[in-house]
Amino acid sequence: MKVEYYVTDATTGIPVWAEIRKATQFDYKKTVEEQWQTSWLSDFIQTDSLEKYALEIAATGELVGLGAYRDMPEGVLVYVEYIESAPHSNPTLAGRRKYKGIGAALLAYGIQLSIDYGYGGAIYLKAKTSEIREHYIRDFGAIPFSRLDPYLLLIDGEAARELFSQYLKEE
Repeated sequence: MKVEYYVTDATTGIPVWAEIRKATQFDYKKTVEEQWQTSWLSDFIQTDSLEKYALEIAATGELVGLGAYRDMPEGVLVYVEYIESAPHSNPTLAGRRKYKGIGAALLAYGIQLSIDYGYGGAIYLKAKTSEIREHYIRDFGAIPFSRLDPYLLLIDGEAARELFSQYLKEE
């Protein structure tokens, strides 16, 4: 089995193959030039403790998303610090999205990192809004992680396997 990431063309519903690679300064600069929701040049994201990756369309190299992940060996999981879709596919910024499934692919990549680190696929994250929180619970099987902060969510076990397996293909 091999991992093949994809997003979905929002107009046609057709899967579009994507690749994930280490993010670069060029990618971060695009977030300012193209007016992403967040500048990835910020000190918060540029900290060395975060691993940053870019999701791009395989055929064209078009940048469609970015993810920042934190290895948390003390918790035996990966913390998804921040994920973001390009403006053309960000439902907050675009009236009509170009691609869907960017967040799912970036969460699945967090699961892949967790597996690679020997944590079995466990990830946790903090939803930015109640709407996103409900989306993660409904669509990805996330469970609330803290009674003190209802926006902290865990994706583990069967939910992590189900999300990650969407991107596994026979060789």
